[in-house]
Amino acid sequence: MSRVTRVHLKIGNLRQIVPEMFQFAFDTAKKGTIAESASVSMTFVPAKAVCRTCGREFIVEDNFFICEGCSGIDVDVIEGKELLIDTMEGE
Repeated sequence: MSRVTRVHLKIGNLRQIVPEMFQFAFDTAKKGTIAESASVSMTFVPAKAVCRTCGREFIVEDNFFICEGCSGIDVDVIEGKELLIDTMEGE
């Protein structure tokens, strides 16, 4: 690949990335690289947790990590921390 034309990212909501600020940083970082003319797109992944008490999986709303099934607070985050290059296109 001699030139990157598009980068698609998967970003977990818990990363608290502001799209406009990320776009500015991406545009600054790509100067003088093979990705200089590349565009970037972002898909945001909602936070998801699983309750250690009852095993229920649930979407985390407004940063409330409370199980919807048993009201437990002993949970593990299973999605929402991602910051991944999902795909990259080029020539």
